[in-house]
Amino acid sequence: MSENPKGIYSVLKNQVVSITTRMATDEDADLPAYDHTKLSAINTCPTWGILRYSRHKQMPNASRAMALEAGGAAHEGFAAVRWYQYSRFQCKTKVQQDSAEFHGNRLFPDGRFQRMLGVLSESATHRTNCINFAIEALESTDFYDDISDNRRTISNISESLIAYIDAYDMERYPIWIRDEHDPKTDIGIEIPFDIHVTVAMKVKQYRISGLKKLKARFTGKLDGLHVDPKSDNQLVIVENKTGARLDDSWLSQWILSHQITGYCLAAQTFANLECSKAIVSGMRIPIGKIAAEGIRVEVVNRSSLLKEKWANWFFTSILMEQTWKDNVIDAPMYTHSCNRYFRSCSFLPFCAAETKEEKQQIIDEMQSDEWSPLHE
Repeated sequence: MSENPKGIYSVLKNQVVSITTRMATDEDADLPAYDHTKLSAINTCPTWGILRYSRHKQMPNASRAMALEAGGAAHEGFAAVRWYQYSRFQCKTKVQQDSAEFHGNRLFPDGRFQRMLGVLSESATHRTNCINFAIEALESTDFYDDISDNRRTISNISESLIAYIDAYDMERYPIWIRDEHDPKTDIGIEIPFDIHVTVAMKVKQYRISGLKKLKARFTGKLDGLHVDPKSDNQLVIVENKTGARLDDSWLSQWILSHQITGYCLAAQTFANLECSKAIVSGMRIPIGKIAAEGIRVEVVNRSSLLKEKWANWFFTSILMEQTWKDNVIDAPMYTHSCNRYFRSCSFLPFCAAETKEEKQQIIDEMQSDEWSPLHE
């Protein structure tokens, strides 16, 4: 399958016939939107994924998802580091400096950006300024410590961010810029994307057979879009991850991850340039006794075949969702995932109910909580 910057692929021997991508428009608003989190959840367990991400339901009095909240807070620090890189190492002209200010207010609204600028000092080193800037970004979020979790704390995240900054090379991978002469141009920091995807496949499953086309929107947010000066300024996506462990088992989940592949497709659609280079950047929380061991940066480039595999996954996952989203009571239960990450699934009482009437009653008593990667 030949590469194409606009996301158009040629015929395969079987299954995926073609995938075409373009930026979504207002006319595409009626198409269903899918992000990686939603599709991954549906594959983990259709009942859980559809209830939580298609029906937007959660059990009453659900506990805080500390791993997700801490990761989100850390990402504010990652965005601050990228903004500092862009502002202090790439912006040379007045227009570019205006661009940095524009995106600073976009990334850190409601007065946060001005507070963050207040911690910068002309007499301080880049390291000191960047650390202060990133920690101020963290401390100005809504994240707060939980008495039940002594690992995911503001103090621990701050220490991890310091180690992250010490390992960060401000010049190796410059931030991607669409137009250096436009003060409001797109730059490669926290890019929300909404992509129109058309996948044609030869299928014979989920009550469908023959050559079928599926159209849907693929949404998400790119942590970092950079360029590689050593490879003719090719696009490079950098996906930041936080976790308690950064061993080889951690790396193995990203080598083939559909999330990374989908983001490469989104990046090349957004920038209209080929994107097959990818990096996953891990930060351990807490950082650990040896700070350098708590940071891991790995190249996880994507091939044409992996992009084809992503199209297959995208297509079949949506078929599963469409099959059961209006009848979640009868959706398959993947009981191997009733206990995930050392916690019971919050929907266990629903799945354990003995009658369909009881299940429906539980659904009626659930709370609505809609989440989208496009929500600020």
